[in-house]
Amino acid sequence: MKTARFNQIRALIETTGSRFISVEFRKKDGTLRRMLVNPAKLPAEMRADNGNKSESHVRGAQTRKAQNPNLLNVWDHHKDAPRSINLATLDRIRIDGVEYRLTA
Repeated sequence: MKTARFNQIRALIETTGSRFISVEFRKKDGTLRRMLVNPAKLPAEMRADNGNKSESHVRGAQTRKAQNPNLLNVWDHHKDAPRSINLATLDRIRIDGVEYRLTA
C-alpha cells in the first residue's frame, strides 16, 4: 500500500532532525527537481510566521494533510521558502552522504 511507503519515507526524513538533506523528484510537469532541505526548519518557520493561527487555518492544514498523504511539506534552503514534495514521485534522498533510491 502506498500510504505505508509514504510513512516509511516520512520516518526516514524525520530521523534527520535539523540536518540538511537533498532530495530529487519529478515535478507535476515531469521536470526533475533537486532541493536541499532542512526538515526541521519548516515547522519552526511556520510558528515564527504567525504565533496565533486561526482555527480555520489549523483545520485547513489538517484537511489538506488527510486528503494528500503523498505530499510532504519541507523548507527549501536555496529558495528560503516552503515547498511541497510529492512522495509518489520522489526518486532519491541523500542523508549524511548515503543515497537512498526510491524508484520502483
